[in-house]
Amino acid sequence: MALTNLPTEFANVIGQLSLDDIHVSQAFDYYHKRFLHSDLARDFVNGTGRIPEDVRHNEFIGYCDRTMGKSIPPRRSFEGGAIRGALQRCGLVRATGHELFRGCVVFPTINETGEIVSAIGYRVAPRIRDWDKPVVIWTRPLPEDFEVAGMNVARELIHGKTFH
Repeated sequence: MALTNLPTEFANVIGQLSLDDIHVSQAFDYYHKRFLHSDLARDFVNGTGRIPEDVRHNEFIGYCDRTMGKSIPPRRSFEGGAIRGALQRCGLVRATGHELFRGCVVFPTINETGEIVSAIGYRVAPRIRDWDKPVVIWTRPLPEDFEVAGMNVARELIHGKTFH
């Protein structure tokens, strides 16, 4: 059945689905489950003065304990590559496989349609390395951001300015 034959409302819902959105939601669901099982993270939220009061009362608090990568299928598998690629495109996982919010308690911001649009993370460690930021901020890229990035790569290729 062609998409044009489906009722308009259903077609609108299907058009709004994005696998990247699903993978981002799953990542934050995973962080939330890890927070619920971590005394260290809960004690940090309740005992630190680094987290502002208005942020502290988020219902969907998460904790990135660097275990998510172990729960995702291997990157060389079709499913694992798709999930890791989506998280990398959105900026939650680096090319090295390291999570952006590693070692952080994470407070996502959810818009009126239920999508996670940004998050702020506070490092739990009492001693933070010089190269780590005590506060990590993430904003979900807009669809047009991918278009701009793609055009920049195309321009570099056309002008012979590739990096080797």
